[in-house]
Amino acid sequence: MRRNRFDLFTGNIVIGTYRFLTLVLPEGWAVQRSRAPSDIYYTGVVQGKGWVTEGYAHYYLTNLVTGERYDLLIEVKKGAKGVDLTEQSELTTFSGHSASVSKRVYSVGLFRKREVREVTIKTACQLTSRTIAIQISSQEDLPSEVLEALSESECH
Repeated sequence: MRRNRFDLFTGNIVIGTYRFLTLVLPEGWAVQRSRAPSDIYYTGVVQGKGWVTEGYAHYYLTNLVTGERYDLLIEVKKGAKGVDLTEQSELTTFSGHSASVSKRVYSVGLFRKREVREVTIKTACQLTSRTIAIQISSQEDLPSEVLEALSESECH
């Protein structure tokens, strides 16, 4: 199956470009920017590339065929802390690193409650000295082929 690559980055003409990571998605899926600006606290350069070492950004994962849309939140923190496994998480890989995948369902809304399904992938990249959390949420379950393709993403 063909995969699409999406570089998630921020920057400007003064400071240059700094990357969060590169996501890999199945064909027919795309990453779209949201109106919320990225919030960057620290940046660094590793092997000639600028990386966000602490900050977060909001995007959307969109199925271009069906129109399904998922909230995508990327959060990066300084330091490569190990992956914590809880009873609700599974061990997987992300960009060649060990990663945990946890899923939860919760309700939102005051009068018109709706269920939200959330998948969180956490990994630690020793090369860039970052801990990365990718949170995907929607009222729909995240298709398994998207989760499978995400494991091929790059964080360095």
